[in-house]
Amino acid sequence: MTGRLTAKPQLTYKGRMERHSDTAWLIWSNKRRCWYRPESRGYTLDIAQAGIFTKAEAAQHYDGPEVPRQFRDTEPFPISAARRHIDLCARDIDRTYIQQMANIARLYAAMEEAA
Repeated sequence: MTGRLTAKPQLTYKGRMERHSDTAWLIWSNKRRCWYRPESRGYTLDIAQAGIFTKAEAAQHYDGPEVPRQFRDTEPFPISAARRHIDLCARDIDRTYIQQMANIARLYAAMEEAA
């Protein structure tokens, strides 16, 4: 359920900097599998603690599409992609909550019937 919160968003790498006009960006470290903190001072798994960078700062961490995936150390993500990613996480949590509440209701009903 929360595994998605500690993963990077899915977004095509090629042309990313040109396709997105966002002024705010996050930077993901493929090597460490986490987000850059503000001012590039360390790393965090918590997207809420990730640093927010300008497009120019993020572009410094974009290797370009010619660099093979296995050699890309960092990936910039526009804030709009992060927002969509968080929306998907919220949807996952809502679905899980509804399913768990239904399970609890069935357990209560079974206990009432057994009593």
